[in-house]
Amino acid sequence: MSLGSSSDVNNWLVRPVRSRLVFLLAFSAFFLVSAGWALALPANGTNDEDEHIIRAYGAASGQLYSSPAAAARGGGAWYSVPRSLLPVNADCAQRWELPASCLQRPPDDPSRTQTATAAGRYNPLYYVPVGIPMVISPNMGGIVVGRLISGAMVAAMLAAAVTIAVRRRSPLLLASLIVAATPNMLNLAGSINPSGLELAAGVLTWTALLALVRARSGELSDRWTGQLLIAAGIGAATLVSIRTLGPLLLGLTVLACTAAARPGRTKELIQRRDSRGVGIGVAVAAVLGIGWTLFSGVLNNPDAQPPPPHLSFVDKISYILADRLTQWTAQIVGRFSYGEVVAPNTMLVVWFGLAFLIIVPTLLFATRRQALLISGIVVTSVVFLVGFEVLYYQHIGWAQQSRYILPFGVGALLFAGSLRRWEFRLGELATRRFVLICGLSVAVMHVWALAVVMTRFQVTQRFKALGALHGSWLPAVGPQIPLLFTAVGGVLIVATIVLSRAPRTSLGGPGAGLGAELPSADATEPATVPADALPLTAGVPAPRS
Repeated sequence: MSLGSSSDVNNWLVRPVRSRLVFLLAFSAFFLVSAGWALALPANGTNDEDEHIIRAYGAASGQLYSSPAAAARGGGAWYSVPRSLLPVNADCAQRWELPASCLQRPPDDPSRTQTATAAGRYNPLYYVPVGIPMVISPNMGGIVVGRLISGAMVAAMLAAAVTIAVRRRSPLLLASLIVAATPNMLNLAGSINPSGLELAAGVLTWTALLALVRARSGELSDRWTGQLLIAAGIGAATLVSIRTLGPLLLGLTVLACTAAARPGRTKELIQRRDSRGVGIGVAVAAVLGIGWTLFSGVLNNPDAQPPPPHLSFVDKISYILADRLTQWTAQIVGRFSYGEVVAPNTMLVVWFGLAFLIIVPTLLFATRRQALLISGIVVTSVVFLVGFEVLYYQHIGWAQQSRYILPFGVGALLFAGSLRRWEFRLGELATRRFVLICGLSVAVMHVWALAVVMTRFQVTQRFKALGALHGSWLPAVGPQIPLLFTAVGGVLIVATIVLSRAPRTSLGGPGAGLGAELPSADATEPATVPADALPLTAGVPAPRS
């Protein structure tokens, strides 16, 4: 097939953005959305943030480890923390469903006092960078800067995943990534909580591994393969280190990606020298993470007091099916603060609708093995959540959340988006429109979700209309700036989609394949021409997987 003249190709190369600009656009988009959350929320505005703030200050101030004690909720540890860091009644808004105006201003007293935290035994890896601003400025200003650092780490991993999708010329994978970055994820990213980084690490690990194992022989350049291995290694090392379930989640992810691999591809990757180097690095991170878990005593917390009511196995399963499954589903998109703020039903329906429009048609057109793998990821995630709930109920009550298993569970959406059969049948124009609809819808809903939560803290939980611009409590920067940051972040999400697309061309015309996959006669095996100008599509229907 003709690729057009050299002059035509050079002209065409000016249009699609290059991978570095894709990364910067995506990073700016996700960072600004998470920054909106960071600026808008009061202290302890997300689940257990006060516990994580104490742990972060301790880790960054050199208190990497504290002896296990019955400090908070019967477990955790004690840390020496400035009195000026947190309000003394940091949980008043959640306990009494009051606006954040109930929070008492912390004293301007930098002297330290021993403070309990239920997060006192957690791995310090995440807490050191986000805690440094609190050591420098032990007040709400330091907390906000720590939140911004957390958001930047999450945004970097999500932007790397988006860049991989663009370089792979996979528009439905890009749509999957945009849908996977839910308000819940970016709310956690813009708070002091390691769950946001854990979720982003899972997304990056899945995206990089799928790009590696789904590539045909010779499709990826040696340099690009090495970069994907590094990206997978960074995601995997982070995932396996920062939370207790990390090794399990990574193991499940690697098993699933191995099952998704093309014949012979796994062996080909293992034989690479850089694969072994990355594998050793991840193994070291895993050993250190598991070592910390065993050494810190994080698994040895005592039973809840008072103990939850005794339930039979049947009663537990019945309650899980009747109530907990619904809560887990809502948590994926948006269940904020301490669970008392839920995203509007319309938002939940639209968000899951976009995800299902990627997953369900893929299941219909995928091979049996691919369909079983997608279904297996979902079923395995639910089984583990149910198992953890049943196993730990008598110790801590109903405490499991879908985000605990989501770094693995998100693979169902990402694997579906990485397959080409639905994209091939949908056609180039319809695929472009669908990805753009995803971006526009998600951009609007990020602002909507933030406005709902701002209303809760500024007015009251009982206020049904949106009231994000007024209230008895307002963010230090005012309510307009967080909303503006999130809105601009949404615009940049759409801009990333639009600017990543190649101009529509026909086969043999200019740009008919620089960096794009050209279908062969049977539209199953693509011929590839490496390039660093990386459009999502190049006027050619994507080949079937």
